[in-house]
Amino acid sequence: MQTGLRIFAYTLILTTPIQLLLVIWGSFIVLTTDYGVLTLTHKAFFVDYMPVFMVVINWLYVWIWSPYLDFIFGLPLIFAQAFKALVSTWLGFWILRKTG
Repeated sequence: MQTGLRIFAYTLILTTPIQLLLVIWGSFIVLTTDYGVLTLTHKAFFVDYMPVFMVVINWLYVWIWSPYLDFIFGLPLIFAQAFKALVSTWLGFWILRKTG
């Protein structure tokens, strides 16, 4: 059980750079296009800048409740990813400290 928790904690910590790259990329998009900080949502980002992932998103809409996904993908990319990076990093270090 502790090994699984430690692997989960390391995964949370190791995905932080990817999340921060999305925040930086989103900030660059806001600075160079007509998108604003609040108008660049996850859905707009995937449609315009990573259309390859739209297959996965459309598949998720088949299996997960649509209003929930509309809410998640409607969140502003920069704020949501920054918050997610902060929480997942904190949670990863907290789990490591508790299982240490």
